[in-house]
Amino acid sequence: MRHFILICWLLVVGTSLPAQSGSNPFELTERLAAARQTTARDTSPNPFDLYPSDGPAKATTPAAAAARPEIASPGEVDTEPVVFVHLLLVVMVTSLWVLFRNLLKQCLTATLNDNMMTQLFRRRSGGQISALWLCYLFFLLSAGFYLYLLATALDVPLPGGVWTGWFITSLIVAAVVGLKFFVLLLLGRIFPLRKELSRYTFVLMVFSILTGVILVPINLLVSYAPPDYGYYFLIAGAAVLALIYLVHLVRGLFIANHYVGSRPLHFLLYICTIEIAPLLLVYRYLTSVLI
Repeated sequence: MRHFILICWLLVVGTSLPAQSGSNPFELTERLAAARQTTARDTSPNPFDLYPSDGPAKATTPAAAAARPEIASPGEVDTEPVVFVHLLLVVMVTSLWVLFRNLLKQCLTATLNDNMMTQLFRRRSGGQISALWLCYLFFLLSAGFYLYLLATALDVPLPGGVWTGWFITSLIVAAVVGLKFFVLLLLGRIFPLRKELSRYTFVLMVFSILTGVILVPINLLVSYAPPDYGYYFLIAGAAVLALIYLVHLVRGLFIANHYVGSRPLHFLLYICTIEIAPLLLVYRYLTSVLI
C-alpha cells in the first residue's frame, strides 16, 4: 500500500512540472551557426595576417585603361640604325672591287707612282672613264658619311635622321668638289693651261677614289669603337685625309713645275685662292663650332 501511494505521487508531480521551452545550454549547433555569421560579417583586418590585403580589387573600366599612359618599348622606337649605311657602303666597295679590280689596283698604285699615273691618263677610254666616275661617286658617299659622323661628334645640328643627314653631307662634299672642278675648268678656258689642268683634274679624281676606299674602315672604327676611342679615330681619319691632300698637292706641283719658275705669281695666286682659302674657311667654321 505504501509503495502504491509513492508511485501515484510521482506521477502527479511529473505531470505538473513545466516543459523545457528554452534552448539547451549544452547544445553546440546554434553556437557554431552564430560563429559562422560573425566571421562572414567581419571585414576588419586580421592583426595576425602577415600579408594584409589593401581591400577588394577594383574593376578596371575602359575609361581608366584609356587614361593610363602608354610606355613605348625600345623596339617600337623608329630609329635609323647606322649599321645599314655601313652595310650599303661595304656592299658598294666590294662590288666595285669585283667589277673593276685591275683598274682600282692601278689607281692605288698611281697615287705613288708617276709613271702609272701617266699610263692611266693616256690610256683612259670611254668604259674606263665610266668606271672611274662610279668609283668617284662612291667617294662622295663615303666622304659624306665621314662628314656626317664628324658633325654628329661635334653636335652640329642636321635635319632629319641618319639617311637625311648622310644625303645632306654628301651633297655638301659634292658641291665643294664640284666647285673646285668648275674653277679648274674655268682657268683652263682663260689661261693656256688646258693640258696641265686636265691632268691635274685626273690626279684629283684618282686621289679621291683612294680616299673613298680608305674612309670605309675609318667610318666603321668611328661608329663601333668604344666611346672613349671614337673621337681619336675621328682625328686619325682627319690626319689621313690631310696626308692624302698634301700628297695630292705635291703631285700637282710636279705637274705644274714648268710654270712655277716662269709664272710664280699666277701659281701663288692659284694656291692661295683654290687650295688654301677653302681650308681656312673650314678651319674657321670648325673653330667657331667647337668654341
